[in-house]
Amino acid sequence: MNLLQLSTLALTLVIVPVSAQTVQFDIQSIKHNDGKLYIQLYKGKQSYKSDIPYSATIIKAKEGTVSVVFNGIEAGDYAIRYFHDENNNGSMDTNLFGLPVEGYGFSNNAIVKFGPPNYEQMSFKVAQQPVKTHSTINY
Repeated sequence: MNLLQLSTLALTLVIVPVSAQTVQFDIQSIKHNDGKLYIQLYKGKQSYKSDIPYSATIIKAKEGTVSVVFNGIEAGDYAIRYFHDENNNGSMDTNLFGLPVEGYGFSNNAIVKFGPPNYEQMSFKVAQQPVKTHSTINY
């Protein structure tokens, strides 16, 4: 391997993606401080269908609005879903019919109709600028 090839290889190994951005997601209208919020960020439709989050976090609930920031996010299509685990049991509680009895929501304020919204209703793009978006929690 000559010096030019070695230099080119070294440069390709240290180049950091310049398109990595932040996504700030605000959850509005939280009823109270009890419990935690479980937030999942999905990259692409397949990630969502397979229930394999690109990133996830758990934060303490706070009445009003909370902000979550995901750092180092690559360009692409993403969707967020979340729920308010009000009783701290680690899962979303549902009633006899399978409907949520704890707060929940999706990016783009996607609406639930006979089941969770589809990926297209929730998705947003991350490109060359930081993204700031929000959702109002449903109780």
